[in-house]
Amino acid sequence: MREQRAIMRADRILDTVARARSPLTLTEVAAAVGAPVSTTQDLVDDLCRCGYLRKTDRRYRLGPRPHVLGVLAAQPGPPGGLDHDALQALSSDARVPIGLAALVGTQLLYLDHAGPRAPRQLQRVADDHIPRPLLRTAAGRLLLAYADDADRERLLRLAADTPGAAAFTTELPAIRRERLARSDGLADPDIRAIALPVAEHGTVVAAAVLTARRYGPGNRSPALERAARRVAQRLGATPNGETL
Repeated sequence: MREQRAIMRADRILDTVARARSPLTLTEVAAAVGAPVSTTQDLVDDLCRCGYLRKTDRRYRLGPRPHVLGVLAAQPGPPGGLDHDALQALSSDARVPIGLAALVGTQLLYLDHAGPRAPRQLQRVADDHIPRPLLRTAAGRLLLAYADDADRERLLRLAADTPGAAAFTTELPAIRRERLARSDGLADPDIRAIALPVAEHGTVVAAAVLTARRYGPGNRSPALERAARRVAQRLGATPNGETL
């Protein structure tokens, strides 16, 4: 259990340093993760030795190790091979904003966004990679539906008391059957979204998220539905030549 807490704290340290606009001092890192300076010092030293962090003038920035691991795994690119140009091409074809979201640990994060600027609040989520609620977003429910059974059960236990937990179990078969998930104002009352699976080596690793303004409850947007069908056709054969 102690080792697990150390790993979780190390993950928060790396996330904090990666998001910082400039290198952080040890005191700033400790304050950001809510840990004693002495404990943080030990973890930061270990992360520096392994190359996850780099120390310059008593300040810390991200080191080369995360990038090297991606290169060693022959996966230096984005999930499913959907780089920004590919995402932009999908958005241009569908004529709607499209984001790329992934499940990272217990968090749903937007990795990229292409096409017309989304409504301001959603665009900030994409630009700043702000964690999003799993069960109240189309992308979160889609990725939960395609997650490994054990991972899905673990994440659902963590979210057992959150809105949407019970409804998700009912929706799960339909999400898998239709290969999409919808959100009609669940996470944001002004946003309607459709999430589609992005595969890599036969496994769903991310979600392509199409968004539109929501002008009233209960009615799907015909234009967004048409756009989703076009993107689904394009994603049916992934950049790796795979099909879901």
